[in-house]
Amino acid sequence: MSEVEPSDTSEHGNRPGKTRTMWHPLLVRLLAYTLDSAYKVEQEVSVGKMPLRVDILLIRREGGQLSEDKVRDLAELLPLLNRFTLIEFKAPTDTMEPGDFAQLVGCAYLWHSQQSKRLSHEDISLVVVAPSVNAAVRDELRLLGFEIGPYGPGIFQVTGLPFTTWFVETDAMAELGQPILSLVSRGFLNDRRGIIEKLAREGKSAMGHYRYLVQQVEQFQPEKELAMQQAVTETLKKFDEELYERMLAEGTVEQRLRGLSPEQRLVGLSDEQKVQLLELLQRRKREDGQ
Repeated sequence: MSEVEPSDTSEHGNRPGKTRTMWHPLLVRLLAYTLDSAYKVEQEVSVGKMPLRVDILLIRREGGQLSEDKVRDLAELLPLLNRFTLIEFKAPTDTMEPGDFAQLVGCAYLWHSQQSKRLSHEDISLVVVAPSVNAAVRDELRLLGFEIGPYGPGIFQVTGLPFTTWFVETDAMAELGQPILSLVSRGFLNDRRGIIEKLAREGKSAMGHYRYLVQQVEQFQPEKELAMQQAVTETLKKFDEELYERMLAEGTVEQRLRGLSPEQRLVGLSDEQKVQLLELLQRRKREDGQ
C-alpha cells in the first residue's frame, strides 16, 4: 500500500481549533482499554473559556494497578506518565507544525490555572505523541528557548519547562514492536503485514489489542466533526481479514477446540482468549448461514 499523504495543512489555519480525525478517538479508546484499572482517560479536555483543548488527559487512579500484559504493551509510554499527563497526539497522516508545541504549553498552563486544588508542577507531565520529531518542532523549540535531547529509542525529553515534557515517536515505536503505539503509526498504514508479524511475536495480548481496534472501527458512525479517511478504513478491513487468517493458520483458537466438550473448551482460557473464541464461533456461524 502506498504511503498515506499527510493531512491538508490548511486545517491548521484557524487556530486554536483543530480538525479531529478517526485516529484521535481510536487512541483514546485504546488507552482507556489498556489503562482503565490505573488511569482515568479523558479526551478533548477544555482548558479555559476559549476553545482550547488538549487531545488526551490521563489522571492516575489512587491505588490503580495494571496487569503484567498491559504494562508490557505500553512499556515505553508508562514510565513517562505522571499523576496528570496532558497528551498532544499527531495521527500517522499528520505532522508537527509551527505553533503546535507552543499551543500545548499554553493549554497546560491554562488547565493548571483552573484547577480548584493547587497542583505542584512535579505532578504534571506533557507528552507529544507524533510520527517523528521533525524540523518544524526543533525550530519552534529553539525559538522558545527550550532544548530537546534523546532519552531512549524514539523518546526525547524537552528541558526548560516547569513540567516534565516528552516526545514519543510512533514511527520508532512501530519499529520496536510496541503494540498500542504501533497501531497509530505510519508503519501500520504502510506495512501492516510487518506490524502483524511483530505483534504475533509479542503474543496473544498484543494481538488482542488489534482485534479490539477493529471492533472499535466497526462502531464508528460518520459524524460531521470527524474527518473519516477512506484509505484508513480500507486498511483496517484488510488487517482484520489477515489477522483472522493468521489466527486460524497458527491454531491459536481452533487447536483448543478439537475433541473437547463446551465446558472443557473454556478451562484455562484467559479473558482475551474467551473473547477470541466467541468471535470465532460467531464468525463461523455467520459463514455457515451464508
